[in-house]
Amino acid sequence: MKARIGIMPEKLIRMRVLAIAQGKYKPAKDEPKVWYTSFNAISQVLNPENVALLRLIDDERPQSVTELAEISGRKKSNLSNTLKALSEKGFVRMEQGEGRSLKPVALYTDFEITTMKELEDFLLELEHGKAA
Repeated sequence: MKARIGIMPEKLIRMRVLAIAQGKYKPAKDEPKVWYTSFNAISQVLNPENVALLRLIDDERPQSVTELAEISGRKKSNLSNTLKALSEKGFVRMEQGEGRSLKPVALYTDFEITTMKELEDFLLELEHGKAA
């Protein structure tokens, strides 16, 4: 599945959230659900190693973090930290596995990164009281 990721300055991301909460803006169906402030911020989470890990999870469907460590050749402690970060950003879901184990599930394996000039312009107009 493909994740659509938007890039906008932090000020505009905050304005967007407030506009949604105030009923002044309704996001389009195809609008990104995940927003970052820069390509650099995205690349820290979706670096080539982590994208490869997400695809490995999707292909191999490991039943635990231990199994994923064995398949990937990564240390379990390092892998757990990476999975936590990916989970916090919404790219991985950790499900209850057998016993006390956690099973990683990749929610996205492909990514589309977009900037939305029309949305940025709308938010700036809203800030200045010009938006309808």
